[in-house]
Amino acid sequence: MVTLEQIKLLESKISRAVSFVEQLTEDKIRLEKTNKELEETISRLRDERNKVEEGIVSALGKLNQFEDAIERSISNVRNKPETPAAAPAAPLRPKPAAPAAPSIPSVPPAAVVQPAHGLASIYTEDEDAEEQADEEELGEAELDIF
Repeated sequence: MVTLEQIKLLESKISRAVSFVEQLTEDKIRLEKTNKELEETISRLRDERNKVEEGIVSALGKLNQFEDAIERSISNVRNKPETPAAAPAAPLRPKPAAPAAPSIPSVPPAAVVQPAHGLASIYTEDEDAEEQADEEELGEAELDIF
């Protein structure tokens, strides 16, 4: 026969099994919720990764365009025919009005003293034009960065 002790032992085992099943059911629900959150996170990260990849590809495309523009500019500078710089026209400057000179007694031409050959003006108009051409060439070189 079955004793009262055996029934109480069976009842406690059934009670533990029921609580264990309830705990497993709660764990399953919690794990399903966590799994769903992880899948959403994975989906969001994939979308972000795709956006980052698109941004990188776009940036690389722009960088390639920039590099091509630089190369074209450099090749244009290298292929530019070397033409001598034309002497720039002298800037138009109004000549100052000569002040009214006091009357000087006329001197016969023989009495006019001419400067010695070595004391003549060292700076000529030709040299001025050459310096202006050199300055313009340097100015163009400084501006042709790209």
